[in-house]
Amino acid sequence: MPNQPDPDLNRRESERQEWWRPRAEGVAEYIAEKFASSDVILLQEWWFDESFTRIFDEAIGDKFERVAERRPGSVVGQDRDDGMCCLVRKQGLLELVKSDKVLTGPQRIAQIIQCRERLPNNGAGGRNVFIANSHLSFPGDKDPTINNERQKKEAGIILDALTNARNEWDKTSSSTASCLEIVCGDFNSNSCSSAAALVEDNNFVNCVSATANQLLTSVGGAVNIGTTHCDHLGNRVSVDHIFLRVAKRKDNKDVQRTVKKPERCSALALGYLDTQGTRILAVQRDKILISGSAVLSDHRPVTAKIEWPRLKKTDEKLSDMYVNVTMPLDPLEPAWGIVQDDDRL
Repeated sequence: MPNQPDPDLNRRESERQEWWRPRAEGVAEYIAEKFASSDVILLQEWWFDESFTRIFDEAIGDKFERVAERRPGSVVGQDRDDGMCCLVRKQGLLELVKSDKVLTGPQRIAQIIQCRERLPNNGAGGRNVFIANSHLSFPGDKDPTINNERQKKEAGIILDALTNARNEWDKTSSSTASCLEIVCGDFNSNSCSSAAALVEDNNFVNCVSATANQLLTSVGGAVNIGTTHCDHLGNRVSVDHIFLRVAKRKDNKDVQRTVKKPERCSALALGYLDTQGTRILAVQRDKILISGSAVLSDHRPVTAKIEWPRLKKTDEKLSDMYVNVTMPLDPLEPAWGIVQDDDRL
């Protein structure tokens, strides 16, 4: 009959297998090919449907351990079928300890993951890594101030949850080693936003900024990671970030969120996180193509490579001139080299 509405127009992607299955298979194959040597992979969108998870288990289940957290539903006590996911390489430099979730807003969460350094011969004393897998709310209000404040509040909740996880570990641990802390994910805002600024105010270093500063001091010229996402409004945006900091043992007993903040010297700006040689080596993005073309809502993956050496304890002050490149340990090693391309998705 003429002028009858098409019932398929109102169906969600999850209700159309011909839409979601090729996309899921493409993402799983991409991870298996590109990220096979990465130690940690964080996904801000995950579906708990059995057919969906089976695709990933078949493609990467032998290489990665998977832990995921569900988002809460609109009804108290009932979770949604989607959430966030963390993949940890089974033969990598880190082993998964636990995962929890924190509510950051109505039906919105962050995933707080604790990993531990894997030592040769299953030795004890591995250092800890605390990761906040983050997905801040979309800036949907007409007032940008409201959007900024909402995202800033969510970032604050995430920082508090990360600190609480570290403090909880501190109560039961006899280790004197520093730990590595990572805040990363889809911020739905750029690196100049209130949310990103709050993270940096808590002594985290933006991996992109550090890499840009490194290039400025070596080859000259500005560098920008560029577009990482094309949103549903058609805007090309750079919203996917990785922030790092090293928390020393003496900081772990602080009940406040902020680790003691030294002056932000040029060494820190260059990605040298401590005087032990922990530093940001590189950060880059890649193109992800599914069935030969980019998908509108798929973000370009952003990866960071980190050097985290095991050195003797020192009270040496972080210096502007400090440089140390020894004993590489890369818990987030990227699967490719520097990507030279434009901002096209």
